Amino acid sequence: MVVPLGDQRKPHELHSLLDCIAIRESVFIDEQQVPIEIEQDGKDGESGHVLLWCEGVPVGTLRFRITEDGVKLERIAILKRYRGRHLGKLLIREGVRAIRMNDLNQTIYIHAQKHASPFYRSLGFAETGEESVEAGIPHCTMLLSPEQESLLFETDVHVIS
Repeated sequence: MVVPLGDQRKPHELHSLLDCIAIRESVFIDEQQVPIEIEQDGKDGESGHVLLWCEGVPVGTLRFRITEDGVKLERIAILKRYRGRHLGKLLIREGVRAIRMNDLNQTIYIHAQKHASPFYRSLGFAETGEESVEAGIPHCTMLLSPEQESLLFETDVHVIS
């Protein structure tokens, strides 16, 4: 499910946004000890969101928003008990699809947690060399080239339930 950009959200989309926030709270605040004031940054209203369901349960989310550098994929999270099923790749692929369905043609980038950069590299993202620390966690900026974006849609996801 894609929760669209902007303020024209329907009631069921607001409920889905709450599911997205609950997943992020579990992953970022509870697991990674990110302070709530950093995770809840007030940018959800200006962002699009993707909510991934598995076995009837909301299990993963990401948000995307327009910045001066392009379209940023962020707040990418899969609940711990659902990891290892290739759902992360599916989530990223659907996030990119949602960006393009919203007629956003800018460069797609992420500020990836350093420990997760090999995963994003496997999906075609390339590090720019720009590094930062957010909530005490090392991050690196990674870009998705148009060529790699095309390849992301040509490969199977192989979701295992």
